[in-house]
Amino acid sequence: MLLEIIDLNVRYGGAVVLNGISLNAKQGEIVTIIGNNGAGKTTTLRTISGLKRPISGEILFQGIKIHGTPAQDIVKMGIGHVPQGRDLFPYMGVLENIRLGAYLQKDKDQIKQNLETIFTLFQS
Repeated sequence: MLLEIIDLNVRYGGAVVLNGISLNAKQGEIVTIIGNNGAGKTTTLRTISGLKRPISGEILFQGIKIHGTPAQDIVKMGIGHVPQGRDLFPYMGVLENIRLGAYLQKDKDQIKQNLETIFTLFQS
């Protein structure tokens, strides 16, 4: 299993925002989280990426426990969270934003190959 969430509970202050949610995603699988405003979609993503800590439950990435791991270490594992807002880097072009996603990657040939893959996807 690539990502597994087991009985996750998260609060903001005294309010329970996530109450016992579970989900899993296999390698290559697309999983969506759908719900009304305030249903906990963003809280789920923020908790997976280490920006919010759960009060209980587990988050496993490739079988390794990641709940409670600092966000910067979760990013190094390959998990990222891109907020919905469009003003994060308003003065950067599309290519600059895409290259920012390779910030931790050192292999220049792999970065070039990844860019070619991205451009091929968007040309289709």
